Amino acid sequence: DVRALPSVTHAVFVASTTGQGDPPENFKSFWQFLIKRSLPRNSLQSLRFAVFGLGDSSYPKFNHVARKLFQRLVDLGATP
Repeated sequence: DVRALPSVTHAVFVASTTGQGDPPENFKSFWQFLIKRSLPRNSLQSLRFAVFGLGDSSYPKFNHVARKLFQRLVDLGATP
């Protein structure tokens, strides 16, 4: 359950990119949770994480989803 993420202390995320930098369908609800304006900027301060990106490096937006996820987790106080 994505709502439990603020209580998680360690996580590894594997994010893929499809087409022209698009997220896969199963990522969209997770992303909607992360971009809520009601999430405090320090809501993930206890989280240490790693993000692994999968994609085709011949596309201009290679690993776009992984880069966006990484930045948003940092913005919410998580530590890479």
